[in-house]
Amino acid sequence: MEPGRIVEFFEEKRILVGVVLEFKGERLRVLAQNSREMTLPPKRILHSGPHLSLAGASRQDLLRRLEETARVREAFRAAIDLEEVWELLAQENQALTMAEMTDLWFSGASPDQVAAMGRRLREDRLLFKLREGGLVVPNPPETVEQLQDQQQRELGRRQEMAEVGAWLQAVWEGQELEAQPPWRPRVVELLRRMAVWGAEAPDYDQGKAYLEQTRFHLAGAPFKLLVRLGVFQEDEDLDLHRLEVPREFSPEVLAGSRRLARDHPADPYASHRQDLTGLELMTIDGEHTRDYDDALSLEEVPEGWRLGIHIADVATLVPPDHPLDREARGRGTSIYLPERRLPMFPEELSEDAMSLLAHQERLALSFMVTLDPDGELLHWAVSPSRVKVRRRLTYREVDELLARDPGLAAISHLSRRLKERRLSQGGFELRLPEVWVSFDAQGELHLTVEDQETESRQLVAEAMVLANSLAAGLLADQGIPAIYRGQPEPRETIRRQDGKSLLELWRDRRRLSRVVMELDPRPHWGLGLPCYTLATSPIRRYLDLVTHRQLLALVCGAPPVYGLDDLEQILAAIEPAMRRAGFIKTRRLRYWLLKYLAARVGQTREALVLESLPHRYRLMFPDLLLEFFMQTPASLKLTSGDTVMVRLDKVSPREDHLKVSLA
Repeated sequence: MEPGRIVEFFEEKRILVGVVLEFKGERLRVLAQNSREMTLPPKRILHSGPHLSLAGASRQDLLRRLEETARVREAFRAAIDLEEVWELLAQENQALTMAEMTDLWFSGASPDQVAAMGRRLREDRLLFKLREGGLVVPNPPETVEQLQDQQQRELGRRQEMAEVGAWLQAVWEGQELEAQPPWRPRVVELLRRMAVWGAEAPDYDQGKAYLEQTRFHLAGAPFKLLVRLGVFQEDEDLDLHRLEVPREFSPEVLAGSRRLARDHPADPYASHRQDLTGLELMTIDGEHTRDYDDALSLEEVPEGWRLGIHIADVATLVPPDHPLDREARGRGTSIYLPERRLPMFPEELSEDAMSLLAHQERLALSFMVTLDPDGELLHWAVSPSRVKVRRRLTYREVDELLARDPGLAAISHLSRRLKERRLSQGGFELRLPEVWVSFDAQGELHLTVEDQETESRQLVAEAMVLANSLAAGLLADQGIPAIYRGQPEPRETIRRQDGKSLLELWRDRRRLSRVVMELDPRPHWGLGLPCYTLATSPIRRYLDLVTHRQLLALVCGAPPVYGLDDLEQILAAIEPAMRRAGFIKTRRLRYWLLKYLAARVGQTREALVLESLPHRYRLMFPDLLLEFFMQTPASLKLTSGDTVMVRLDKVSPREDHLKVSLA
């Protein structure tokens, strides 16, 4: 292309006019109308012609001529009604050259007119299609209609994008508009998915595009916006959303719950049910317990003592495959978190009709165990019963009463002897304290480290272990299908001694094998028992309810409610649910511990070194039993068991991030 030729080309989405100053190699040196000189490959040229004489022309002369050419071409472009041209050509479906198109409209085809037609066609997204070689083809009417629909949708999308961006900005600044735009529910749900799933949300890119219309940073924005909108609480538990944990009961389930509470079903075990309402039953639970599924009684008998372990009879109230039963099976277990409860059954049942409330007659499954004065098991029986709780006690009250209440003292003595005998048979007790989070009336967070070895807690725990082991043994001996809980021996040898340090206890916990649920009775190493199941919390665990149904059928001479195939299906449903509940409880406790520390950034605390890892150490705050990692210089050498003082530098509970440095 010779020097002096006027050319057009795109530069940053704008068509510029230029003049070729030099053709060098495979590239053109061009002076553009914006007074810039640039080097272009020939393929970037959209149109060329006419020719300018460079001889004697100053740079300013050339720029004036280029600006004049651009103005003329823009005027020609504005005069073209492309829709009218399309209507002339659409029926013929004929390809024309750019010059023929120009001549059809202008009755002529000067270089400026041809360039103007090219500009107009390049703006068009609907009517014509540009082919290679400069041919122009009119789109058929149906294609134009489709493209118009797409254009309208794109225009609407862009408008919505701008509106959503403005709305998000207003929400961020606490100024949400009163008018509710039609897209608001959809955008709120999109923000919820982004907050829950992060970049894995299926429409994350769309949400990111919305957020990029705003002036705030993307990180954490979906969650914070939802808090401002009142959709989430500041301490929302996102694990419940991620794991799709049911947080409410459906209207159908609640209606079924009310019907059961009102119209008690017929008792299929009535002829076998013992009237034990004359016994002095007591419940022993935490101060905040609201569903009572176990109670104890004690009678002095010639052989020694008869210990009664009475469990709420949920099985009679909720038949198999009832909507409430299916709901409980799906949930698997109640989940108790510091700030909320997610019960397996609706509260109107779990805290009333099912619960062993004081002074209320209730149906139960009672284990009546005769023990000699030294706690040796002499004989026992289990049967459906009718009971009435006389005393409602808390763990704290029992600890205070033990010294002056002969009945409680006797139960405590028997439980100690039962435990000693069980541990002598190979059981192992891991004596780690437990951290509890609670809130006062003002919502202030409080932490409590409780010793799980108090006499009251051990008294109740040992009675429940006894009932569960007896239930497992009976079902196994009679060949009744059941779901058992076993624990293999530890992966490493655990020394049995008292007075272990916190580090040794932590190591012991890591050595323990995981408890497993299966359909064959196997030993439970930690409890020192040949087989074990769960039967003492049917209000809170579905496995216990299943065990009750099998026991009731057995002792009343009926066929088992479940066969092995049934239990395989039940196990496949409840095992993941129970693991999910354990995961959520662990994670939520850690969140609140970090929340507690977040209010104390800058303070120093004592930490225990647990182990050395590549480039970092695992530590624990002994008073919180909270583990975390600390990076240290390579020159610093710490040993497991060391205690160090660390400074809280940064704590982000929602990101599960704790950064400390040596104080």
